[in-house]
Amino acid sequence: MLHQLSQTQADQAELAAGQVQNISPYHNPGHVLAPPRQWLEALLRGDYSWHFFRLRYKNLLRRRFREESGRFFSLLEASEHERPIYLTCHCLTGHCHREIAAEFLENLRRQEPYQRFRSAKAAHRLPIAHDPSRVLMASSG
Repeated sequence: MLHQLSQTQADQAELAAGQVQNISPYHNPGHVLAPPRQWLEALLRGDYSWHFFRLRYKNLLRRRFREESGRFFSLLEASEHERPIYLTCHCLTGHCHREIAAEFLENLRRQEPYQRFRSAKAAHRLPIAHDPSRVLMASSG
């Protein structure tokens, strides 16, 4: 289950660290779902329309998926079996990239590459990732 919250709401709810995926390009720029901060700034300035941002961000997510599908699969896997994952950020406008990211992930969940991944994992009885933050964060150093 994927949910969307502002970071403030997540902080107030005192959610477990493994449940929260902060996809803010300011606070977690290495996250696979974080857009470039320049894009959000352009959106806020009015240089981009929401429609243009949405198309550009979805293209970015598709490219990242082609390059690093395992990071997306780990996030989907961690949100299965009634385990909620909360996508958070600090966006203050009416629209937020969390909407697009959640939609992208839910569409990906229903597609054949992820179903093949799940089947292969079940066949090998590999455990589901318990700490998706280890997989989804950029490596430090």
